[in-house]
Amino acid sequence: MNGWNFIGILAWIIVIALLFIVVFNIRNRHLKILVEHKKKITWKTICLDIVEILVVIAAVIGMLYMSLFSRVDLNNKQDIAVTYKYDPMIVQTRSDGQGYYVKIDKSNPNKGTNVYQYWINNSTYTVSSREATISDATLPFNVSGVHLNWPMKKIKQMDSKYQHAYVITAEARYKNNFVNGLGLRAGRFASEYRVIRVPERSFINVSR
Repeated sequence: MNGWNFIGILAWIIVIALLFIVVFNIRNRHLKILVEHKKKITWKTICLDIVEILVVIAAVIGMLYMSLFSRVDLNNKQDIAVTYKYDPMIVQTRSDGQGYYVKIDKSNPNKGTNVYQYWINNSTYTVSSREATISDATLPFNVSGVHLNWPMKKIKQMDSKYQHAYVITAEARYKNNFVNGLGLRAGRFASEYRVIRVPERSFINVSR
């Protein structure tokens, strides 16, 4: 386990210990009032109980949010590190002799979601259109809906090197810092997105 994540483990231990302390404290306070002083529990005591319980609830909610529900901001350079990988695709041939680099399967019953299939190093890869997009090199480079700073200078170099037929894989990981450690995610995988670059639309094979 990444050492930074021990911050989160320690924080959870403190929260759990706080829960037991609050329960023990409320119980003792009530027993002292009822048994030792033989008095009734007042609103002041109840208000103090509520404050302590709210503190514990806030601590638990805060840790749950940090650990499970916080969203990934790919443009947050303080917490996220993004690396880019470039893999050349292998051309395939249809029955009519036309070559293509990527196949789009539109038979998915889930409307609005297609499956992209392409080939790298004699291996077949499939990816949902929710996690990838196809980029036609005859048009300006544009990836809508994904907030990433794409390295255009490097992409232009790869366009020339691979003749506009390659896959850009952007992988985001959580950096090693206090905030990510508190959320138990330091060094872990955050998200991945792929851009399938093709010379032009004619190199796409659509299957229905």
